[in-house]
Amino acid sequence: MSPTRRTFLQTAALGAVGTAFAGESILASVPSVRDAALLHPQEFGDRFDPWIEVEADALAHNVAEVRRLSTNRPILAVIKNNAYGLDLTTAAAVLEPMPEVVGFAVVKAEAAIALKEAGVRKPVYLMALFSESVAPELARLGVVPCIYSDDALRLIEPMVRTAGGPVDAQVYLDTGMSRMGIPYHKALPWIESVVGSGKVRVEGVFTGLTEDPEFDREQLRRFMSVTGQAADAGFSLGARHVASSSAVFEFPESHLDMVRPGMALYGGYPNDPALQRERATLRSAVRVKVRVVRVERLRSGDSVSYGRNFVAAEPTWVATLPVGHTDGYPREAVEGGRVLIGSRTYSVVGAVSASHTIVEVGSDPTVAVGDVATLLGPDVPEIDPNRLSVATGVSIYDIFMHLNPTLPRVVV
Repeated sequence: MSPTRRTFLQTAALGAVGTAFAGESILASVPSVRDAALLHPQEFGDRFDPWIEVEADALAHNVAEVRRLSTNRPILAVIKNNAYGLDLTTAAAVLEPMPEVVGFAVVKAEAAIALKEAGVRKPVYLMALFSESVAPELARLGVVPCIYSDDALRLIEPMVRTAGGPVDAQVYLDTGMSRMGIPYHKALPWIESVVGSGKVRVEGVFTGLTEDPEFDREQLRRFMSVTGQAADAGFSLGARHVASSSAVFEFPESHLDMVRPGMALYGGYPNDPALQRERATLRSAVRVKVRVVRVERLRSGDSVSYGRNFVAAEPTWVATLPVGHTDGYPREAVEGGRVLIGSRTYSVVGAVSASHTIVEVGSDPTVAVGDVATLLGPDVPEIDPNRLSVATGVSIYDIFMHLNPTLPRVVV
């Protein structure tokens, strides 16, 4: 029997673990996060191609840190962009059983559908425009849309017909980002028409901050003004959420009824790692791994990779890893990146090409073909993604979200 879209997504949800989570508690489908050894991939046997490990303990730890920073606010987990590189359904499988997480936010209709078809039971919020053709499927699956356009009622009508009555929705206010949302200065009459239509049950209202500290305060003032006036007029807009990962750290006044972090859940500091690490200790929820495929001794004067950016000043050993920028490891890693092999870290040298990275081992051949190398992960500070971001100038968002979605993910 050929696999259906539903069975494919259910199987893919846990990557190489091969356990579906639809309709089950994470404790049944992914044994306790305290029991990581039960899910260890045993280094993928003799695999040489790269793979990614998603560490359930790290996700739980980061959720707890966000919860502490936000003084126990509920968490709407932003899981857009393939869960910031972790894999959409894999991350949802680990996060859903956590009581602190009350739902998931995505920005593409396909992602919302994939989560629901994979068995996610908590609310899935589609924080973007959707087409009329996909609206019935969203309604059938129980996806919560956001509305913000002048013709919102027309767009949502197919959902209403499918549901057989009013649908739950979120109101998206534009308070100055000028990217999405109904502009705050014309929102009140629009809210009145939406609520008065009887087609929508507004169960939340939100905005996006620019992360300019002074202007964020003005955005919050605008947001509170609109929601306050709506309340005075008798329109209940439900839970208010404004705080992204950055605001969780930097703007406690914006925490309101719940917070809406993304990057922080996965172990990335959204702004200044040195400063924000003093407030919370985040752990990378991903490890990028691969096996060494070549170990060779360079002679004095031998060079490495394109451009001959590294020339051996004296005889030295180098090791080749079959992973490169096509897999999401940044080209800039030659500017200070290090790789963990065994109990030691080694410098990236030469150039990160599409499919290969080379590290300098030193005067003695301390690594061998088949050894497992970890390029990113929580194991030692030298390979922490935040450190790589600082060392290379590559955005932490790019480091996480540019991880190749075709690489297998496994929960450990």
